[in-house]
Amino acid sequence: MRKSWRTAVIAVAVLLSIPAAAAPASPVATVVPGVERLLPKPVEAKASGRAPFTITEDTRVVARGGARPVGDYLAALLRPATGYRLPVTSGHPGRGDIVLDLGRGKAPEGHGGEGYRLVTDERSATISAETPAGLFLGVQTLRQLLPAWVESRVRVDGPWRVQAATVSDYPRFAYRGVMLDVARSYLSVAEVKRYIDNAVRFKINTLHLHLTDDQAWRIAISTPQDNPSGLDYEALTRVGSQGGSDRLGNGTPLGTGPAIRGSYTQRDYAEIVAHAKSRFVTVVPEIDGPGHTNAALAALPRLNPDGVAKPMNNTADVGYSTLDANSEITYEFTRTVYSQIAALTPGPYLHIGGDEAHVTGHENYLTYIRRLLPQVAALGKTPVGWNEYADADLPPGAVIQVWRAASMEKVLRQVARGAKVVMSPAPTTYLDQKYEPSSPIGLSWACRNACDFDTYYNWEPVRDGLTESDVLGVTAPLWSETIRGLPQAEWLTYPRLVSAAEIAWSPRSARDLTDFTARLATLGSRLTIAGVNFRPSPAIAWTTDITTPDRHTRGPLRGEIGHFTAPATTPPTATLTYGDGTSSPATVSPATPAGPLAAPGLWTVTTPDHRYPHPGSYRATLTVTTPTGTATTHFTVTVRR
Repeated sequence: MRKSWRTAVIAVAVLLSIPAAAAPASPVATVVPGVERLLPKPVEAKASGRAPFTITEDTRVVARGGARPVGDYLAALLRPATGYRLPVTSGHPGRGDIVLDLGRGKAPEGHGGEGYRLVTDERSATISAETPAGLFLGVQTLRQLLPAWVESRVRVDGPWRVQAATVSDYPRFAYRGVMLDVARSYLSVAEVKRYIDNAVRFKINTLHLHLTDDQAWRIAISTPQDNPSGLDYEALTRVGSQGGSDRLGNGTPLGTGPAIRGSYTQRDYAEIVAHAKSRFVTVVPEIDGPGHTNAALAALPRLNPDGVAKPMNNTADVGYSTLDANSEITYEFTRTVYSQIAALTPGPYLHIGGDEAHVTGHENYLTYIRRLLPQVAALGKTPVGWNEYADADLPPGAVIQVWRAASMEKVLRQVARGAKVVMSPAPTTYLDQKYEPSSPIGLSWACRNACDFDTYYNWEPVRDGLTESDVLGVTAPLWSETIRGLPQAEWLTYPRLVSAAEIAWSPRSARDLTDFTARLATLGSRLTIAGVNFRPSPAIAWTTDITTPDRHTRGPLRGEIGHFTAPATTPPTATLTYGDGTSSPATVSPATPAGPLAAPGLWTVTTPDHRYPHPGSYRATLTVTTPTGTATTHFTVTVRR
């Protein structure tokens, strides 16, 4: 049964954090996406042409054994929009069920780790995999094959159809990451968790957390009982968390206001790690050194050779700080910090930074890396570091995160010794760069002028002498000098992170910019409905998803007729054909706030009063014209006297 119109209006308004008076009416899911629109592009996907699968009030999620957590996740995704119970059961599958089939030989051959198969027809939707991670990735594909309104947190009228198709899919690279810099400007635990939830839509499986830098120290470290140097580790967050990247070194303000301050308790960090694990995401914590350490040097005076605390520095300057590579207190400090971080991090990696240590001195830098690597190994972790740490002799299996091409000769030398590479070339993966010179936030040192999704798509990780087996994967870093909160982080992230996700997931031979641009067109509606901010690139012909519930009236037809998604900065127009031989322009108004960092995506359609000549049923038509085209939908108006 459809909710009352006003109830749905209020619920959607709460969901989108917009005034109830501006909220759209209860929508109806109509558009059925096809496999040709999937992001990232799967290895194999083919529509069968048969009748679609439909989720109904009788649908169950059948998930046996280890598939149960993924089944619970899927049901929780689908319940709000569908309004269905969708019980999760281990019983025998029946007609109309969604089946999660976990077992040996279920994934594409040779790709058991994250591979999956998805088969949909009128009888069922079945995801098969050899691991829960594979099932989870298959769920993300099924999610995209449902109408975009499946992302709604309030009930939406169906039908909830899925194209009949077969998908066989697996990743190109095992490491598909995004980096959040929470040091220069803080994001709350809830914001980090929401960022994870949105990134996994595109099969991202690694979150690199940049926890410390010159500007701030964000993670609590407790003072151990065995503390020969007497360092007050609690000062790391008591003092170090009070900084942020507020301005350039010349005093020019950064961002839309001061950087956000804050820190994570160890319980907070553990909550992030646990949430990531539930989404099959590995957290890679970074404690940078020996450079990028001013916040630590300000909080702990004894880390400085003269025993005097450095002043906090809230500029975006880099390269001026260093730990003392010849002091035993330094290595007592790193041992304490890394042992506590490692204990909270079940993943295999610890990121030790190593970049831009300009004042450390080359020999001191090598000393620091040589002393740190055994500490990481003793904790049972694999070290990760930026390009520069390839200057040292790294152990086999060490991971080098390549952000600049200048030192590739040294990187290749370490690869020959058994190191692996994660590619993060700044000009094509740094998400903090301005889209264009006029962008209100972002930097422009790495990518200048044209830095949209296409620039981030047109590059290849296997390059500069590397082979396919040398490359562990790709990470897109989001530095936060100009970011103030999650909506701004999302605006810089999307759609560019999707470019990185497809490079990391899809076969190289399948990638095509024209095809990718066409597939991005439907993403705007999905993100809009989910409440995810993004930049509506003018290079994308964003599709329009119109929703119009049937109407019953005893008087004139008036008020809100429906709404539509259209990520456009130019106001769209709409025309109503009432089904009685008459038509009229409709009023279109934004249902979500617009601004330089939030383009309107949801629009409300309102009709002037229209009185039908006779009682009866009328087939009305709403036509919407946007900068990227025209879309039409029909609805029934039942007039009673």
